[in-house]
Amino acid sequence: MADNQFNQVGGHKRHNPSLFGPIVLIAIGAFFLMRNMGMLPEMGWNWAAVWQLWPLWLVFLGVNIIVRQTPRPLGALLSGIVGIAAVGAFGYVLFLGEDNPTLQRFGVTAEAANLQTETISYAGEDVRQAVVTIDFGMMAATLTALDDSRDLINGRVTYLGDLVFEAHDDDGIATINLRTRDGAGWTWFLNPNNWSNIGDDARWQLGLNPRVATDLSLNVGAGSVDLQLADLTLRQLDVDGGAGSVTLTLPDGNYDVVYNASAGSTQLWLGAMGRQRVEIDGSAGSITIYLPDTMEARVEVNDGAGSFSIDRDRFTQIHGSKSDDGVWETAGYEDAPNRVNLLIDIGAGSVRLR
Repeated sequence: MADNQFNQVGGHKRHNPSLFGPIVLIAIGAFFLMRNMGMLPEMGWNWAAVWQLWPLWLVFLGVNIIVRQTPRPLGALLSGIVGIAAVGAFGYVLFLGEDNPTLQRFGVTAEAANLQTETISYAGEDVRQAVVTIDFGMMAATLTALDDSRDLINGRVTYLGDLVFEAHDDDGIATINLRTRDGAGWTWFLNPNNWSNIGDDARWQLGLNPRVATDLSLNVGAGSVDLQLADLTLRQLDVDGGAGSVTLTLPDGNYDVVYNASAGSTQLWLGAMGRQRVEIDGSAGSITIYLPDTMEARVEVNDGAGSFSIDRDRFTQIHGSKSDDGVWETAGYEDAPNRVNLLIDIGAGSVRLR
């Protein structure tokens, strides 16, 4: 027996095809294609209001599921009508939503977070040690040593929302905390009109005093970060790599490093002198580590689902039998004044030691 609602094929019900998704995708593609070709008028697209109304997509999707239960072919036709209605509703908000009294009655506004730029600095008095915490948020950043400056920190930051810069010192020890409170400002990055404004001018440019012993904690978000720390005096370094790409150059000296690579890619240059302990969690990211010729090394690897490669002409495996799990040492590690102990948990990422 066959009817207009479904056919029994192998005991399974044939559902109405959904025209909702194809119509929405065609409309989005057509919009960006015409925009890139200059076929649309120059105007302030109200992306802020579009993102505020994202729950409305759930409503349209729910209605689409309901109408698809209608007997064929009416269900497919109704699905297409729902798709057209969704495109029309969001198109109306995008094109005509600015200062629209109807939308404003529902609390939808055209206001969006704006990028702000500020210069920060702190010197302190007779500081011999600093504890510095920096959260870069979504922005790209460069962190270096200050050149001929009495400041403990100095630089320029660009941010959304509010900037939190807390600095004080007590009994020769300074504490510095730099971060942002973006709030709903993340929607700024979803507006294609703003993408061209994310350039070198929006990159954080920060410097730290190289003469002050520093405990440094860094949180990398989604931006690319260049950490040029070779001239700093470190006591401790903690880095959360986030989803951004990281270039990290470590200084000489005696200190410990904890690095959580997360999903980003990392280029790590080790110091050339001193004694360091570097603990690395590769997670899902890729890491390339560069070992200077002047440093001896011991490498302890706990391999998960990732991959590990090492210079086998320079290293000898002293524990373990697997090629990517065990302990390796250079020939002169035990008696070397300059050496590094690397503890690597690869996770699902890849680690290469050169």
